[in-house]
Amino acid sequence: MNKLKFYVRQWIPRFFLKRRVSTSLSDNQVYPNFCLKASHDMTVFSTFRMHPVYRAILEHVSSKHAQVYLNEILKYPEFSSHWESFKINDKWGSPKLKKYQGIGHISSTTLRYVKVLNDLRLNFKDLSNLKIAEIGVGYGGQCRIINSIYKPKKYTLVDIKPALMLAERYLDNYILHSAMEYKTMNELEPARYDLVISNYAFTELPRMIQDVYLKKIILHATSGYITYNENHMENFHSYTKEDLIKLIPGARIEPEVPLTAPGNCIIVWGSTNISI
Repeated sequence: MNKLKFYVRQWIPRFFLKRRVSTSLSDNQVYPNFCLKASHDMTVFSTFRMHPVYRAILEHVSSKHAQVYLNEILKYPEFSSHWESFKINDKWGSPKLKKYQGIGHISSTTLRYVKVLNDLRLNFKDLSNLKIAEIGVGYGGQCRIINSIYKPKKYTLVDIKPALMLAERYLDNYILHSAMEYKTMNELEPARYDLVISNYAFTELPRMIQDVYLKKIILHATSGYITYNENHMENFHSYTKEDLIKLIPGARIEPEVPLTAPGNCIIVWGSTNISI
């Protein structure tokens, strides 16, 4: 690990301890400011996925985990003809790529997005014509991977404004099938969604913010897929997986494969017969 990357990873947690209020583990002035700069500056945008500040928050899926993601994906032949489309996710931002036998060069983050897509397919079948909300959007990579195969009717991305601006800058480089919507917490109105997705982000939020998303999105969603992460601050009083199972009707716990941290799991609810 280079010195700057180590510094960023070590500094961010200490920064949180000094803040009176934080809305998430990625809500520090370093990360939002970098997202804002990358959304406006083409030079920064062209390499944002290799920058230590961004990699400390998102682009840090290990090669070991990436190989397990790939192994899981290859168990199912349905995606065998889509690898070139998946790899287009890595066209922007200059991510670190690795060559994998049979599929060529791809980033570890894109492999994770494809693994999530495969999980969604197994749980909910066809994602076309659905109204999807994603809480915590990164740079929009999961949205683009879903749109590379399916045609969701509407896709609502929910995050802090700088992250949304970066995601919009990234996604504007692709032809998407969905009608896109970019919303902050306070811009949301309660609405019904066919599917809500959150890769770690929701469970890293303070309880008071989680309550907003539960009220406005999650409890209105027919189905959902949340990667549960116990990596949150003690003073956040975030909901435990046991709490969420009780709060979300029909929710169940599935194992995270691979297990990326102790206590992690997938919270899923809804059937394969999603109403559209």
